[in-house]
Amino acid sequence: MVIAEDKAKRKITIGIVLCAILVIEYSLFGMPIGGFNTYYSKFRPSPENLIFLRYLFSIFQRLVLLISGIGILFRRDIFRKIIVFTSFFIIATVYWKHPVVCYRKVLWWKVIDKTLPVDIITRINMLAWSCVAISIIIDVSICFCLIYYLTRANAKEQFK
Repeated sequence: MVIAEDKAKRKITIGIVLCAILVIEYSLFGMPIGGFNTYYSKFRPSPENLIFLRYLFSIFQRLVLLISGIGILFRRDIFRKIIVFTSFFIIATVYWKHPVVCYRKVLWWKVIDKTLPVDIITRINMLAWSCVAISIIIDVSICFCLIYYLTRANAKEQFK
C-alpha cells in the first residue's frame, strides 16, 4: 500500500513522457496504411499467405507498441518491459522489416504517377538502398534510445 501511495505522489518524469510520445508516434507512423491490397502489392512475389501473416504481425506489433506507450504513462512495468523486448526484436529483424524490393517498387510507382521525374530511373536502385539505409538508421536509433533510457536505474525506479 505504501508503494502505491509513493508512486501516486511522485510526478512522472519528462523522460517517461517523451518515451511514451516517441513510442506512440512510432507505432502510428509505422502502421500499414492502404489496406492489405497495397501491402500485398509491395511485397509481391512472396506467397500471399506469408504476406498476410506479415501484415497481421505488423498491425499486432504496432498495436502492442501503442498500448505500451500509453501504459508507460501509467508507469506499469510490464509495458516498459514490452517496449524494451520489442525494441530488441526490431533491431534483430530490421532488414526483414525494410526489404529493398519494396522501396524499389514504391519509387517506380512514383515515377509512373509522375510524382518523381523520369530521369531518376537510372538511379532507382541506389535510391532504394538509400531509403533502406535511412529507414534502418531511424529504426535502430529509436530502439537504442528506448532501450538505453528504459533500462537505466532512474527510469526503472519510476515503475516500482
